[in-house]
Amino acid sequence: MALFKGDAIKRVNNLLDKGEKRRAKLEEKVAKLQEEQNAMQQAVMDDFNESILEDKEPNKRLTNDLNKVREELQSVQFLLSQIDAVIKSELEKSKKDIERERNEFQHAKREEFQQIFDELNQVKIAYLEKLIEYRKKNSAYADEHFRTFRDISNRLGLRTDDPREHYKLSINMRYQRDEYYSPILTPDEHRDAFIDNKLSYLTAKNKDKFKQ
Repeated sequence: MALFKGDAIKRVNNLLDKGEKRRAKLEEKVAKLQEEQNAMQQAVMDDFNESILEDKEPNKRLTNDLNKVREELQSVQFLLSQIDAVIKSELEKSKKDIERERNEFQHAKREEFQQIFDELNQVKIAYLEKLIEYRKKNSAYADEHFRTFRDISNRLGLRTDDPREHYKLSINMRYQRDEYYSPILTPDEHRDAFIDNKLSYLTAKNKDKFKQ
């Protein structure tokens, strides 16, 4: 399977990264200009107060410099206010490309998951067919056991177990027990495999339990 390129995703992520960097720079510049503006406003105010006390003209250069900083601050704040609008506009243009790539990605993975689903289904069918085989053999065993040993046991006064309890499997088991591990698939095993991505401890421990 070919590697997914995701060109549109890369392009959009690059756009967002650039937008974040640009916003950070503008925010930093706004903060710096605001500090300069505050300092210059104080300098203008101090100069104005001094000009009154000293009976002289205020320093026009300070006022001009303050106005320049104010104009630059307004310009940078405007650019900062437009960042999100510009990014949103560009993202709108990319929505169709992202949707197309998402569909391509999903389609590319479909065959792989279809194979897993097929394998799981075949294992499930084999498991259920083996349960059917077990039930038939267990019933036949119990019938044969009764026919073979019930009369002679009664005549001899022997006590015998119910053969239906021999080699018993129960679909009502909710979890595996160490003292009675069963080949029946239990909910706890299902949960551990599906949610925790692992075999249950007792399952792994008893993987060879029934081998001859």
